[in-house]
Amino acid sequence: MNNFSDTLQNTIFCYNDSYGLPKERFDKYLLDIRHNVIPESTLLTTEFSYLRYRIHEQCHQLATAKPDGIQFMQWLKENNWKIVICTHRDLRMSSAYTEKWLKANEIPYDYLFTALNKIVFCNLWEIPHLIDDADFNILYGEQYGVNVYYPIMEKHTSIPQNAAKGFYTFDEVKQWIQE
Repeated sequence: MNNFSDTLQNTIFCYNDSYGLPKERFDKYLLDIRHNVIPESTLLTTEFSYLRYRIHEQCHQLATAKPDGIQFMQWLKENNWKIVICTHRDLRMSSAYTEKWLKANEIPYDYLFTALNKIVFCNLWEIPHLIDDADFNILYGEQYGVNVYYPIMEKHTSIPQNAAKGFYTFDEVKQWIQE
C-alpha cells in the first residue's frame, strides 16, 4: 500500500546525539535496520530496538500511499468486500497512526488489527486473501489456507517458487481475487 521499503532504503538519516549512540554504532545499526537484520537479545528493549523504532517512525511519516493501491482499496469497498487491515508495525500507538494514515490517503477499511503473525490471524478469522511483502507470509501462507499476493521487490529474488503470487500492479491482484 505504501513505499515504506523504498523510504527505508533511500532516506538519509542524519546522526545526532538524541539517538544516544556513538556515530559508529548508529551507522552499523542503521545498516542492519535497512537489511532487516535483528540481533538476538534476551532483552525486550535494546539500543538497537530503540533506534529501529525511531527510524521506522520516520519512515512511516515519510511513506506515501501508492495511487493504484488506493484505487484498488476503493474498488474493493465499492464491490462490497470486507477490508481488514492487519499491520505488524512495531510502533507505539501504531493503530492510531495507521488509522490517521489510512484516512489521510482515503483508503477505506472495515477493521484494523495489529498482529505479529498475519497468516495465522487470517486463518483464524477465515480471511482468504492477504497482500503483504513479508517473506514469512509469502512462504507459509499456502500452508494456512491463505492466498498471499506480494509486490515484487528486489528483496524477494531469493524466495523459492511457491503458491504466493507476485504482482507489479494492484490490477493483477484484482483479476486473481475475482477468479
